[in-house]
Amino acid sequence: MCEVKYWVWLSLCLGAGAKIKELLDYFSTPKKIYESDIFDYHDSDLISEAKLDSIAKYSLEDACRIIDVCEQNGWDIIAYDDIRYPDILKDISNPPAVLYVNGEMPDFDNALTIAVVGTRKASPYAKKAAEVISKELAESGAIIVSGGALGIDSAAHLGAIKAKGKTVAVLGCGLASNYLKTNKELREQIINSGGAVISEFAPSVGAGKHTFPIRNRIISGLSRGVLVAESANKGGSLITAECAKKQGRDVFAIPGSIFDTAFCGNNNLIDEGAYVVTGAHSVLKHYAFDYPELNPAVPETVYNLPSDRQYTFDNIVSERKAENERQEQALTLSENERKVYYALSDEYINIEVLQSETGLPSSMLMAMLSLLESKGLAENKGSVLFRKK
Repeated sequence: MCEVKYWVWLSLCLGAGAKIKELLDYFSTPKKIYESDIFDYHDSDLISEAKLDSIAKYSLEDACRIIDVCEQNGWDIIAYDDIRYPDILKDISNPPAVLYVNGEMPDFDNALTIAVVGTRKASPYAKKAAEVISKELAESGAIIVSGGALGIDSAAHLGAIKAKGKTVAVLGCGLASNYLKTNKELREQIINSGGAVISEFAPSVGAGKHTFPIRNRIISGLSRGVLVAESANKGGSLITAECAKKQGRDVFAIPGSIFDTAFCGNNNLIDEGAYVVTGAHSVLKHYAFDYPELNPAVPETVYNLPSDRQYTFDNIVSERKAENERQEQALTLSENERKVYYALSDEYINIEVLQSETGLPSSMLMAMLSLLESKGLAENKGSVLFRKK
């Protein structure tokens, strides 16, 4: 196994999304690439002038500094030749040279992994569907992969966490990036529940328009299938679905109203042959032979939600507007208010659970709940049970 510093150096030189397989076939190891000269690079006919500039720009010292940052933060670095690197990810045409990992990397090669993706500004209908189906899948033994963002991503991760299952967030930025501070609590929950937050980007790399499409191939690459919960006719989740098709993965979609443009992407995917999903069983039945250990007997289905939590196409537009307004309002909350808000769920939970999840003293917790209620973001039942409004 080649030293990690050479893999980190190679990832810096080539950049995220680069095709490393041809280079490794020619040079054998990143160390040999590092030790080669300009004539070797030209003879290979695999390295562009721009990449030659990067090779000249980055040194092993740059790689060692990144390794030091990861060690200081308790982050792992899994290189392409590491035994822990998922074989399923090696199968794609452009696997990342390294993965930076915060948490515990699941065994993707010996468990069913399903990606659940969709828009950040999702309707309550799609968010609830993503959460319930992800919960069902996780309860059955599947790993849930998503992007760690707001909307559908958060719903998918939370569903897996509620099931006490494994979930992984693949970021479109480095682990040290300040992108989406509001979802810091969710990322901590993912790690604390035995999952991981991972990225191919060096820790300090920020999020940008180009980083998310590059990242999406990893979400699909780690998965046997990709489930699109809600997408218009453009968006990152459709890029992930397209990556899945090219990688030979299955594509699933939750059906939406034909009159709602926010679901054009879903309905078009179904027209093109994506599998229709009405519950976890719609996904699990495709993998029963390959994963006989899966448990399809899940306790909750999308059909037995409480009557006051049913979602219909008739009110989906107004519900989406109200939900977006609440999400915007949540961004203005104080740190403690936000901590309590994100600990709440759509179902009523008691004070003891909230106190355990937030770590706040009882008096402070009650004060924060009162503030959230006054702002229309929470509601109570008998002053002992609370949920999101």
